[in-house]
Amino acid sequence: MSLLQRTIFTGFSPNSTGTHVKIALSYLFLPWKWFSLRKGEALEETKQKILDYFSTPHAVLFDSGRSALFFALKALGVGEGDRVLVQAYTCVVVINAIRWVGAEPVFVDIRDDYTMDPNDLKQKINQKAKTLIIQHTFGQPAALDALCMIAKEHRLSIIEDCAHSFGVSYRGQYTGTFGDVGLFSFGSDKSMSCVRGGAVIVRDAALAKKLEEMERGLRPSSWVKIIQHLIHVPVFFVGKATYGFFGFGKALLFLAKFFHMTNRIMYKPEKRGKPVPFYPRQFPNALADLLKGELNTINTVNEKRKKISFIYRAKICNSSVQHPVDDVSFVPLRYTVRTKNPERLRAFAKTYSIILGDWYSQVIAPQTCDLSTFGYTQGECPLAERIAEESVNLPTERHMTEKDIARVVEMMNAYTDHPV
Repeated sequence: MSLLQRTIFTGFSPNSTGTHVKIALSYLFLPWKWFSLRKGEALEETKQKILDYFSTPHAVLFDSGRSALFFALKALGVGEGDRVLVQAYTCVVVINAIRWVGAEPVFVDIRDDYTMDPNDLKQKINQKAKTLIIQHTFGQPAALDALCMIAKEHRLSIIEDCAHSFGVSYRGQYTGTFGDVGLFSFGSDKSMSCVRGGAVIVRDAALAKKLEEMERGLRPSSWVKIIQHLIHVPVFFVGKATYGFFGFGKALLFLAKFFHMTNRIMYKPEKRGKPVPFYPRQFPNALADLLKGELNTINTVNEKRKKISFIYRAKICNSSVQHPVDDVSFVPLRYTVRTKNPERLRAFAKTYSIILGDWYSQVIAPQTCDLSTFGYTQGECPLAERIAEESVNLPTERHMTEKDIARVVEMMNAYTDHPV
C-alpha cells in the first residue's frame, strides 16, 4: 500500500461530507447548540422528510435499525413461542432482535442475487410462523411478488428490511412500502447515514400508535453516546483523507477507537447475542440534523452507485470473479462479487491502496459469531453458506472519482486466485 496514494474504502463512513463535519463540529463546540443535542426541530423536520419521500402516513424514529426492528416485532405481537422467517446471509443484529422478543428465527436460504429464495421459504413455514422479514441485500430488491404472496397465503405479517435499500424501487414502488412495516437503518455504512439511527414506516394507524408509544417510553440517548457519534464524523472524514499519508489517518482512527472517542458499529455482547445497557434509546436531535440533508441527496447518490456498478460490470473481465446478478432495479450499496479466495483478493487490493469489504463472511455476520448461539445449524442453508465463503464487496461510495473507479477495475482485472 502506497504511503501517499489516496486510499479507496468500501466502508468507513462512505457518506460523510464536509457538510456533515460542519454540523457535527457545531454541536460539539457551539455552547448554544448543546441544549438541542437530544431534542430539537431537526427531529420533526427529518421525520416529515421521510413521510414526504415515501408518501406514507406514519414514521417513527429510533436510535438504530436494530432497535427499530425490535419494536416493530413487538408492535406486531411477535413473542414467546412464535417463529420469524428470516434469510441466512444477514447481520447478527437482525437475529438478536428476533430472539430478544422471545421468538425463534427460522433461516431461509437465498438465491444467487443474495435475497430470500421463495421456494425454500415455502418449505420452512409451519403453524408457529408469525412474521416474515424480507431483506433487500446490498440494495437488490427481493422477489417481492412471490414472497408477499406466500406471506398472504399463510397470514404472516411482513417487515421489509431496507437497511441497504433506501430509495430503491421495485416495479416502480419504493422498497419499504410493500409490507406491514418498512425498516431503515442510518448506520455509518448504510445507504444514508447519521452515524447511528433507524426508522420504521407504516400505513396502519393502530400499528403506528403502538410504535409511537413504545418510542416515547424510551429514555433519551446518553450524552456520552451522542458526543461519540458526533466525534465520529470529523475523525473518520480526516482519517480517511489522510489514511495513506505516512499512516497518519490510520493512526488517528486507531487512537480514536482505542480511547473510546468514537462509537462502535457493534458491541462485543451483541456478537454473543446479549443486549447492551445503553440501547435502545430515543433518536437524538443532533443526529437527525446530520440525516436531514441526506434525504435531499439520496436519489443522486443512488444514481452514482448505479453508474459505478455499470462500469464494474462492463470493464471487470476476470474469470476468477463472478459478478452479481444483473438487475436494472439493483442499486448497489456495495457491489458484491464472488471469488474462491476472498482473503487473497482483499489482500491483493491493499497493494493498490484499496480496502474491500467483507459483507457477509458467514451466514450470520460477523464471522466471530458462534452460529449455534443463534440457532443456526450448519447445512440448513447451503447456498447462503457457499456465497458467504466467496463474498467480497467492491466500493460504490459517492466520493469515488473516475480515477478511483479505474483503479478498482485495474486491480480486479490484474487479480488471479492462483499463486503466480
